[in-house]
Amino acid sequence: MKSVFVFLIAVLLGEAFAAPACLAQLLGDSREDAGSREMDIVRRKTAVTLNYCRAALHRIRRTGTKQVLYEEQQRILNNIDLNQIDDPEVIALYRSILDEIGMVEISDRERTVITEGFRRGVQRKMGTDLFVMGAQAATGQVGSVIQTGASSWWDYRNNQLRRDSDLWAVEKTQFQSLMTRSSSFLDSFWKLSRKNNIPDRWLLRDQDLDQLTEAMALEKPEVRLRSLKRLERFMECYPPYWYYVARTQQQMGDGEGAAETFRRLTEIGRGHFRQDDMLASSMANLSLIQESRRDPEAPETAQLAFEYSTRNWEANLVCAWILGRHKRYTAAEELILCNVDEQLETDQSSVALASLYYHAGDRKRLSGLLEEPEMVQRIPIPALLLCAKLLGADELPASASQQLASTLTAVPRVIGRTSSISVAAAPGWKLNDAEASISDGLRTFEYSGHRDLQDRVEVSFSPSLNSPPTGDPGSSLKLVLHYPQTPEVQITLREDPQAAAEEPARGRQGGLLPAFVPSLQRQSAAQENAVRIYRISEIEVAGTRLSLRPGAGPNERIRAERPEISGLDDDTRPRLREIR
Repeated sequence: MKSVFVFLIAVLLGEAFAAPACLAQLLGDSREDAGSREMDIVRRKTAVTLNYCRAALHRIRRTGTKQVLYEEQQRILNNIDLNQIDDPEVIALYRSILDEIGMVEISDRERTVITEGFRRGVQRKMGTDLFVMGAQAATGQVGSVIQTGASSWWDYRNNQLRRDSDLWAVEKTQFQSLMTRSSSFLDSFWKLSRKNNIPDRWLLRDQDLDQLTEAMALEKPEVRLRSLKRLERFMECYPPYWYYVARTQQQMGDGEGAAETFRRLTEIGRGHFRQDDMLASSMANLSLIQESRRDPEAPETAQLAFEYSTRNWEANLVCAWILGRHKRYTAAEELILCNVDEQLETDQSSVALASLYYHAGDRKRLSGLLEEPEMVQRIPIPALLLCAKLLGADELPASASQQLASTLTAVPRVIGRTSSISVAAAPGWKLNDAEASISDGLRTFEYSGHRDLQDRVEVSFSPSLNSPPTGDPGSSLKLVLHYPQTPEVQITLREDPQAAAEEPARGRQGGLLPAFVPSLQRQSAAQENAVRIYRISEIEVAGTRLSLRPGAGPNERIRAERPEISGLDDDTRPRLREIR
């Protein structure tokens, strides 16, 4: 019994003495694992930086144009965070490349053409409804916007370029010198990657970039996604690859897959650029997907876009829309003002700003915004009417009243034994987005055709089946417009006696008509002298009545053109939407 007791004591003492050694070994293993993970992060960041530089130089080498040179300099080479490159020799070579690019003469005119060309290349309409509806819209009503999302320069970067060698080609000796330095730079960077034991599969080669360009040129998203998936093996440390995968998934309607890919992209891609348009766009798209799923994290994600970049106008507007829906009006305003102050897509940004103030109920800022005539002209009439509804007739600035009163007119016409009414309006009225009917008190006129002109839309209305075909329209007309997700708009137009008096004096020799007056059928001289023009005198929106002074406005630029107005057919019919 005693021997057993001694044995147990010995075992316990042995374990007690062994415990510190085991603990020390565990701590050592933990520190080793942490160091290994940290080194792995450093290696990945180095690989990402190398891949960005290689991709930029690859694109320059493939094209040899000033346009690409300028874009890659501004967006990548002069924007990348050099703290990711821990090697003095590589840094020196990198700076020599930037100096070499800086020696390529690009005139101010060429820079302007390049910048405007980029804006045209990526410009598209986000959709007026998105901002007119604003916080009132259900996410299901903007499904197409969720799939399309917010673009960035990276969406545009893979487009095939049309080269004009006389205008854009970089001078041969400069280009050769640049390529020599870039080759030395890549050689040095390659040595750095070997020194840091960066796996070869993390590093891009020229053929990988060529295959990526070919994949992105595929139009069918499902085919494009399959092609991209085949390239994943060597694209692990190239953030744009994950961006293209996520955008393709988003386009296909795979919100869950796109959200997961955007998150992976953020882990790999953060911290490499001072202004990261790609990550800003990614946050905008991720927040849009989250908003469609009623994820409470959507506004937090939208706010992250501001931390990555403020120069991506689409991301700014999408994030502002989401923040506005969650009543974070100050943050939303800051994003929109980034666009306005930097003149980034000012038309759509102006609509977004007016919409934000409207939904925030900020009458003071909204009124101040509408005092600027240029701003008022950018805002579509449906949005302007909502602003007028909030402010009321007494607080609506004169510039807004003038815009409403002077940009739509009506003219009665007689063709044979049938009378009709033609309505001409500025494009901002967006008549092709509305259901419209017009009445003279006794008869109802329905849509019968339209045509789009450069500065206006002309819509023809004919008597309905239950209305007599002929008759005098009287001194006033009532136009009713139904816009999607907007209260019914009732417009009273009254005959302008001054226009009828001025018409004979003008003689009609030059065919001039006051602003936004529809073209007329050729009639006798006596009939021409009796032209009757109806102008807006009153607008009513959801119980708010605006009394306006009828007028043609300060600029009468519209000329009478062809008298024909298209018939009712599938090619010319406006998109008459059902109002629910």
